[in-house]
Amino acid sequence: MTLREVEFLNRFTKKMTQVHQNPKHSIGIRIEQLAKEKPKDIALYFQDNSWTWQDFNKESNRIANYFLNLGLKHYDTVAIMLENTPEYLFFATGINKIQGISALINVNQKKQALTHAFNIVEPKWIIIDGDSLSSFNEIVDKLPYKNNQIFVVNNAQNIKHDFIELPKELESISKNNPNTTFNSIVRETVYYMFTSGTTGLPKAVIMQGFKLYTQGYILGFALAQVDSHDIVYIAMPLYHNVPIGIAWMTAILAGAATALRKRFSASEFWKDIQKYQVTFTTYVGEMPRYLLNQPPSEYEMIQKQRKTLKKMLGLGFRKEIWEQFQSRFQIEHIYEFYGLTEGHRSLYNVEEIPGMIGRNNQGGLELAKVDPETGELYKNERGFCLKCKPEDIGMALIKIDKKTFFTGYKDKEKTQKKILCDVFKNNDKYFNTSDMLKLHEDLWVSFADRFGDTFRWKGENISTLEVEAILNSYKAIYMSAVYGVVIPNTEGKAGMAAIKLNPSIKFEIDDFSRFIVEVLPGYSIPRFFRLCDELETTGPEKIKKTDLRKEAYNIKIIKDPLFFWNSNKKQYMPLDNSAYQKIKEGKLRF
Repeated sequence: MTLREVEFLNRFTKKMTQVHQNPKHSIGIRIEQLAKEKPKDIALYFQDNSWTWQDFNKESNRIANYFLNLGLKHYDTVAIMLENTPEYLFFATGINKIQGISALINVNQKKQALTHAFNIVEPKWIIIDGDSLSSFNEIVDKLPYKNNQIFVVNNAQNIKHDFIELPKELESISKNNPNTTFNSIVRETVYYMFTSGTTGLPKAVIMQGFKLYTQGYILGFALAQVDSHDIVYIAMPLYHNVPIGIAWMTAILAGAATALRKRFSASEFWKDIQKYQVTFTTYVGEMPRYLLNQPPSEYEMIQKQRKTLKKMLGLGFRKEIWEQFQSRFQIEHIYEFYGLTEGHRSLYNVEEIPGMIGRNNQGGLELAKVDPETGELYKNERGFCLKCKPEDIGMALIKIDKKTFFTGYKDKEKTQKKILCDVFKNNDKYFNTSDMLKLHEDLWVSFADRFGDTFRWKGENISTLEVEAILNSYKAIYMSAVYGVVIPNTEGKAGMAAIKLNPSIKFEIDDFSRFIVEVLPGYSIPRFFRLCDELETTGPEKIKKTDLRKEAYNIKIIKDPLFFWNSNKKQYMPLDNSAYQKIKEGKLRF
């Protein structure tokens, strides 16, 4: 190990030793500590408002005391479906203070996927905001809840509903610390977070306090070295792990202030950095490219002069833009890592080498040789998998043993489908990440691709099976195959669908476009589709996608009718030579 790697691990080990020695760690406990230690220091900025640690603790206490009065018991679940606001963090903290579980619902989900999300986490109560009322009202009749179990907050437009206005309920509730906070232990479940995968509809990942503390200490404290003088900027949706499980945990463990934004905006990013004097933020996928594509602004010039934003940590920073980004915006440190919401091992680029996600020198993660077409793991004559050598691309497998904190999904059956046994020797167990990584010399690793029935687009993991199920529900579609395709000058892969129509029902492109907008989040909408007379299947009726992926949307070799998604008009349009050329030249935005 290099000196930087040794120092990094020593910082992490020191903090986690304290967690192992004392199980009384939780988000609620930490907030009460901060309210006592530094009551007047700023904890949170949002728009033009701010809250001290004392304010933050009191707002969280109102939530805790209210749900205690309702009868919330240990491990009861409250579903939260909100845009980024201070209330989101108040709710999650207050529920944690009384040992409840917050199920973090993706506000972009609709209909079938949204119904599934609520059903899988089985909440006792649901909290939604005004922005989510429309999507929620479309499915509420399919959920087993009475109106007095559903609460509405931040309903600025006064949208009519039959549920409970939570702000009014909270007006008379005590802001004193509940007597339950220190009943928490670090090995309890704090959140259910949703992730898409190879098995269709979103899966609820069990997020224990131990994993949250591990993430905060190894990534925020040990790697990025965030301390109480930093200001942490969060602009990604809080229902994801990076913002709430890494950035927010880093902030509260360090006692640092957080600047929260409702939604990420590339045009407003540098203005926010200067407004709140942000020193640290997180990123995923396309975000750095979005910022690079923005024209220079006065706030960017201030960043270059003062180097206000000093550190960034995240996933998906491609080598080709890393150095360009760092040079243009004068960022002192970029920390790339690799990890999964449901994973229990990560890689860390301590040396800040552009294009790398870390060195695989700490054990617990193996790269297994795999058939790149089928995903089938290669085996030796004894039936065991083969480990990759430098320059090989393989499947990332994470070891599961008594020392790990693997918790899997709430659905145990879904968890078992991702576990492999007898992989490299008898009786070993590994979690299959479905991520393809490339091994380089000196144990360096870079990201290659998502494999199979998932792909990443707009910072989201897209399940092809989930999108297929929704497309197949459209009256004129007999069957569909969804897969990821590359678009020049973009990160990840965009969705594309090969569709076989029902010949007895007329297919109307305008009606289909309206259907797509109604049932799919924006990032899940296939950017292309082709109409096929037949879709080739394997023996068990699984559609073959290898050739479809290779052909992608290449108008020069595909004879089928081809369409692309016009984001401005929100409808599909025929893909002609002119549009195809613009896509190849990176002139058509998706």
